[in-house]
Amino acid sequence: MPIGTSARATLYAKQRLVVCGLPLLHRVFGALGGVRITIEAREGTQAEPGDVLATLDGEARALLAGERLALNFLQHLAGIATLTRACVERVQGTRLVVRDTRKTVPGLRLLAKYAVRMGGGTNHRLALDDAVLIKDNHLVLRGGRVADAVRTARAAEPGLPLEVECRTLAEVEEAVAAAPDLILLDNMSIGQLGEAVRLVAGRVPLEASGGIGIEQLPEVAATGVDYVAMGMLTHSAPAADLSLKLAPLP
Repeated sequence: MPIGTSARATLYAKQRLVVCGLPLLHRVFGALGGVRITIEAREGTQAEPGDVLATLDGEARALLAGERLALNFLQHLAGIATLTRACVERVQGTRLVVRDTRKTVPGLRLLAKYAVRMGGGTNHRLALDDAVLIKDNHLVLRGGRVADAVRTARAAEPGLPLEVECRTLAEVEEAVAAAPDLILLDNMSIGQLGEAVRLVAGRVPLEASGGIGIEQLPEVAATGVDYVAMGMLTHSAPAADLSLKLAPLP
């Protein structure tokens, strides 16, 4: 491509999707120089096939150099936002809050969690120092005693929210007595989730997690748990179908 050749790139949706990641166009093409970007859509809104999301005018070499990187970012983030929106809509009208997890691509956690918010979901903790989550491996190292693990964690980090993961109803009963801020019900059946809700009786908020897909969400909501944590939002969201097409400018 001869130096100085001018072109226009049009970014458009090829499927119904939730718009996410457009500000990254400035980061990608700003580093390459000589590209004027016009954003045509708003973050978090729904786009239909054929909708133009942005236009970029500038040197063709810069547009070609940034094409793949920009699409990789936007397709990944729009995919997360689109899947999250589908999950949130699946439980619309219920009290269930859809949350993400830390199961993200290394280096992309902040962007992935931003995409979840654009899709209408809620972020769980961003890192290990945001809150204390006592999981099965922690309990094994503490001899399996939930109450002991909660007391130790409270003493070590009294200012942080504390959540404890429970795999059985017996662990739930022990956890309630220890008074954590949240109980995570790990890989429980729908029936077990309902039993846990009745057992806890509103004394501690409950979060369901583990193997829950979009089709199970209405059943999960019907149990009365407060939250559902879904790793699939960030580790299994299919890339959204976007296209960046170039045309020469005079």
